[in-house]
This record gives sequence, structure tokens and C-alpha cells, in this order.
Amino acid sequence: MLNRLLEIPWIESILPDRLRPVQDEILLEEATLHTLHEAERILEHVIQQSSKYSKNRTIKKKHHEYVITVKIKKKLISLNIIDTYYSKSKYKKRIYIQCFRKYFKADHGVGKCKEASIHYTKDKKTYVRSVKKSPYTQNLFYKIDKLDDALLGQLIQNEPEDVHYPRSTNQLKSNDQVKSLVIETNRLISHTKKLQIDPLIEKRLEQIIEHTEVLLPDFSLLEIEERHMMKRMLNEDIPNLMHAYLSLSPENKKEQRENVFVSLSKMELTLIRLKEDLEKARLQRMEHLLKLNHLRYTNNQDE
Repeated sequence: MLNRLLEIPWIESILPDRLRPVQDEILLEEATLHTLHEAERILEHVIQQSSKYSKNRTIKKKHHEYVITVKIKKKLISLNIIDTYYSKSKYKKRIYIQCFRKYFKADHGVGKCKEASIHYTKDKKTYVRSVKKSPYTQNLFYKIDKLDDALLGQLIQNEPEDVHYPRSTNQLKSNDQVKSLVIETNRLISHTKKLQIDPLIEKRLEQIIEHTEVLLPDFSLLEIEERHMMKRMLNEDIPNLMHAYLSLSPENKKEQRENVFVSLSKMELTLIRLKEDLEKARLQRMEHLLKLNHLRYTNNQDE
């Protein structure tokens, strides 16, 4: 209900300070964007090292221009970003983000946001605003959600091994890697839905997931270059494209909408081609097995 109210232009004037969205200019400075990117990098590092942080833990990075702190607790994941006196930013700021762990309190499958505020100084006055809907902080929320799953051990969900046709360790590992990327892309779709992304773009993302899931069972039959391309598409190209698109102003989003749609459509067509190639590979394998069996058992009969 609150999210719907925030979409009404005049409602902002009657909201308390902590719920008013922060103006883009406060976060658009080069120094601030650099600090936000550094916070993203730290979160990604914690995600990769999540097995070490099963209990309460505080990870802090001190820089002469900023201090970034990640706190992991049983119920909450917190991120604090604080400018120091030496920051080159025009607006000295403190950003506080707190999200409940999803097993404790969730909102549409994502840990509910408890706090998302920015305190900054402008014209010798101190302001408090919300960064919950800012396009420049969305990757932080995305990675906090990703960290929550990593701490719960859900980033890679291993497929059950086929009892009749056991696969090699390398094949299992390869398929699990792609499946984890599918999970990540699904996470991105859920994330973009909250930001009311264009329905056509959302549909293309969903189609890409569907095609990928079809390819997953026989992923190892693809050529090495094709497997690499799929991993890059899901792990880098799609997230980078969507986060860049989400960071645009409404006017620029409208202008770039078609370009993003075309780019995603090309990715989808590539996956469709891979599906066709995979079906050819299955057919060739079938024909090879039939020929092999024919030679083996025909010779046996002659004897």
C-alpha cells in the first residue's frame, strides 16, 4: 500500500522525511558512485566467502574517504556507508540499510527492508531521505538478498543424480554452475518486478530463463564456446545490462527501452539456436548409437 502511495506525485510532500526519496543529485557524484561500487564489491566478496560467516560477523573496510561496514546477524543483514571528513563528495553522507533475513521476515520472497535511509548535509542543513527506491542503490539490495541466500546455502542447488545414468563429477559441477546462474537470473527478474520494469522487457527475461532451463539437462553436449557464452550471458551480460538500465532516469529509460528489448531478444534468439543445435547433437548421438549397435550385433549374428 505504501509503495502505491509513493507513486502518486503529490504524496511526497506529506511524507515524513525518512520516507521521501533522495534526489538523484545526492548520489550522482563521481566520489559517491565510486563508494557505492566499492560497497557492492565488498558485498560480493562476502558472498564468495559466505561459508566463513555462518555466525554473527562484522566486516569493515576503512578508507581515508569512507568507511563501509557489513554486519551479519541472526535476524538482520546491515550495510553502513559513511563518508569521512576527507571525502571528495560535495554532500557528506551516511547511508544505513538494514534487511531482515528472509527466513525471519520476508516480503515477496525477499528479506523485508527495515531501514534504507541516507543522512546528508546540504547548504549547512542536515536531511534524512530514503534510498529504498533509488536506482543507484538497487544493486546493493540485490547483493544483500544474494548474500542472504548464500548464507543459507541456497545459491547452488545441486540436481539429484540420475540413478540409471550417473553423470561425471565435471558434468555435475558444470550443470550446477549454470543452474546457479539461472537462480541468479530469476532473482534479477524478481528484483526488477519490484521496480515496475517494462512488461515487454520482463517477458523477454522470463523467456530467456525458460530456454535456459530446457538447455540445462544436456548442457554438457554443447560446444565449449557455447557453454562459455551461456555462462557469460547469465552471469555478466544480463545483470550488467539490467542494472545499467535501472539506473537511468525515467526519460532515458523510455529512450533506451527499445534498445534493451532488442538486446535481450538477440540473447533469446541465440538460446533458441542453441536449443536447435542441441537437438541436432542428440539426433547425431542417437544415429551413432544405432549404427554402433547395428555393427556389433549384426556381426554377432553372422558368427
